[in-house]
Amino acid sequence: MELQYIGISEHFATGEGVTYTISSGTKEQIIQFFGPYFSIGLEFYTFEAIKEALLECQNMNQDLIIQDQCLRTAYVLKTHLPAVANFIQKHGFGSFSYSFHYNLA
Repeated sequence: MELQYIGISEHFATGEGVTYTISSGTKEQIIQFFGPYFSIGLEFYTFEAIKEALLECQNMNQDLIIQDQCLRTAYVLKTHLPAVANFIQKHGFGSFSYSFHYNLA
């Protein structure tokens, strides 16, 4: 079985806002889900790394979380997808995809 990852893309576009896209699977599956445009700047993390980051960022100052991409990914999971974050903490792996866009203009 191929190693499973969590992939995240934070896409900031002037006048268009921010798009967060997060997905799990093999690297190839994640890249296919994101498509060629949103795959630029894509970061991959193992479920174990995210599980550790979820525990680490529980009582951490948000300023410190912003500085570390893995912690920021865990924070986005915890705030946007709390059920997924809890599932990862308890079981270590789950299949999911999520995309969220908001306009800052």
